[in-house]
Amino acid sequence: MKLNYILIFALFTITISCGESKKEIEQKKAEIENAKNAIAEAKEKERIHLEKIEVGKSKLKINLDNEIDRLNQKLTAAKEKYNEINKFQFGRLNSTKQNQLIEQSRVVNKITSYIRKLEKEVSLINLRETFDFQNSPLTVVEYLFEVAQTKDFKKMRYLCDPYGENDQDVRAFCLMEMAPEDVQDEFTTQFKNGRIMSPIIENDRAVIEIAFGPSSNKLEKLNLIKRMDKWYLSSL
Repeated sequence: MKLNYILIFALFTITISCGESKKEIEQKKAEIENAKNAIAEAKEKERIHLEKIEVGKSKLKINLDNEIDRLNQKLTAAKEKYNEINKFQFGRLNSTKQNQLIEQSRVVNKITSYIRKLEKEVSLINLRETFDFQNSPLTVVEYLFEVAQTKDFKKMRYLCDPYGENDQDVRAFCLMEMAPEDVQDEFTTQFKNGRIMSPIIENDRAVIEIAFGPSSNKLEKLNLIKRMDKWYLSSL
């Protein structure tokens, strides 16, 4: 009987000695609580991020709709001018009339084409993509130079601040795919030989000074902002 008591006591002692101390248990509880808080904080941060993206989409749609309305008014005026040219004018040569009609027809077609591109952009507002080159503000700027060299503008629509807090100059960059060919050519000329001069990166903001222009003899500062670990153009 005494032997059994000693054995039970020994097993109990071993169990206690092998178990976690009160301090260790409290520490693990604190770690679990901290992990829960971190998860909750991350979810809240993502929720706010998504809400601000929706605001950014609304801002973009308003801007695009306003531009479409402006262009529709311009298109109406261009068509009226075409009809006016097409009317008989005493003393005007027929060849002159035909040349004027051809030129005005080009104006009408150019405006019509731009409106269609803007309408397509409206349909793509809900589409969001991010890319590896957005992990750093420097590689975002380098990507601009690459686009100017390749004239592949498809990804530029995703480089604007998704919260819609960018300026109009940056917005023009992001809509470069739908821009008239002469505007695209000007972008190419100005940025294909661009290079980074002096970057300043602090937390979620960056100011990148670049040299640009045909001879890279002009300086400009690009402002970028980080949203949920990705970098976007903010202002010029």
